[in-house]
Amino acid sequence: MRPRRLRLGGWRSTAAVLAALLVLGWLAGRAGAEDEETISRGKITYRVYCQNCHGEAAKGEGRLAPLMKVRPADLTQLSRKNGGGFPTERVTQAIDGRADVAAHGEREMPVWGQNFLEKTGNETQVSARLEQLVQYLQSLQDKGAPAKAKK
Repeated sequence: MRPRRLRLGGWRSTAAVLAALLVLGWLAGRAGAEDEETISRGKITYRVYCQNCHGEAAKGEGRLAPLMKVRPADLTQLSRKNGGGFPTERVTQAIDGRADVAAHGEREMPVWGQNFLEKTGNETQVSARLEQLVQYLQSLQDKGAPAKAKK
């Protein structure tokens, strides 16, 4: 008796591959939709809490910028100033108050993490809001060449 050979390329294997591709495509689309929703919520938070100082385009030209001792940062250049990588943790810490920002001097920028916590009383909601805001800022990054690191 002759041993049976495994046939590749039959209709069953083709169907299995197509099914796997459909599932992967659906998962990728779902992840993209979740990212869009996160960024959209971050944009709302930005408009309410950040736009007055950093401006609508996040370039540091908000309506309150002329009144400040130190001009607000151009938030579209964060990745460029960090060799092309977005400094997620540093941005989060600057917003929530864990990191002092030298440019803020005596901390003109409000400590939003504490502000959000006082409003909600829920650390999980605060973390979600901060993540949404940081992802929105990441979506605004200028895609130009990275700046040379300062020596």
